[in-house]
Amino acid sequence: MAMMSGGGGGDGEDRLKISWPEVVGMGLLLAARKIRGDRADVRLEVHKVGDGVEPGRDDKRVRIFVNIDATYTVALTPFVG
Repeated sequence: MAMMSGGGGGDGEDRLKISWPEVVGMGLLLAARKIRGDRADVRLEVHKVGDGVEPGRDDKRVRIFVNIDATYTVALTPFVG
């Protein structure tokens, strides 16, 4: 399971989700709602599959790569970075 500890007491309540494989195949709006529900502290960037993106890591960013179809279906697992 892709989780990251926030440095607390180890009781599991401080763990932040860092990837969302369950949204692959979902429409963009539903996927964005799910990600924001889990991590309101990150900003979302949306790109179509094949777009070039600037390199570099950002712990407050989640990139969502979508297919260009009726609902902009999520094509790749979104993750923090």
